[in-house]
Parts: sequence; structure tokens; C-alpha cells
Amino acid sequence: MRHLICPRLCRYFKPDRPEEEGCGGLTWLAAHPQLESAVAALAPDPGAPLFGLAEDDPRLMRVCAACPYRPDGCDFRDPGAPRDQCAPCGGLRAVAGLLAAGLHLEI
Repeated sequence: MRHLICPRLCRYFKPDRPEEEGCGGLTWLAAHPQLESAVAALAPDPGAPLFGLAEDDPRLMRVCAACPYRPDGCDFRDPGAPRDQCAPCGGLRAVAGLLAAGLHLEI
């Protein structure tokens, strides 16, 4: 999943840096390999980073609640971070894209 999500959907992806632990969305999707073709079919839209879903969509909030980066490394969920400088991670974007496409995900 990492090769499908990170380079295409994640603003934080750095191809020349060693891979670190995956974000919450990537971790969740990696545990669901049957979704790989649906993830590969996502067409990212920079103007709609969450594929039209609201930032506070409860399904997305559940993904973020379980993410290891949220407590001390997630600007997107930090209420004190300037919104114009924040972006959702690639894993969250991929989950949002699948949900926006009408897939029912048990999150």
C-alpha cells in the first residue's frame, strides 16, 4: 500500500528519506490488502484533499484517533496549527477517497 499511497497522496512523502512508521490511514489500509485496487484507482485532487469529505467526518476522526503521529506530530489535527499550512497525510486522504467513492469501510 505504501507505494500506492505515499508518492501520490502524501505531502509529507520524501523519496530520498528512509521510510518511517506509516501513518494511521496507511497502517489501516495495509491491513486490508483487498482494497489495493481501489486505492490504485484513486485520482488525487489537490483542490479537494479529502475528496470532498469534511475534516471532522467521524470515520476520518476514528482513523486519526488511532494514528501514532497524532499526539506529537500531526499538524492537520493540531487545533493550534495554522490551517493554511496543514495538510492531511496520504493515508487519511486514501481512506477519504475510498469513502467518497462509496466504499463501506469498517473503521
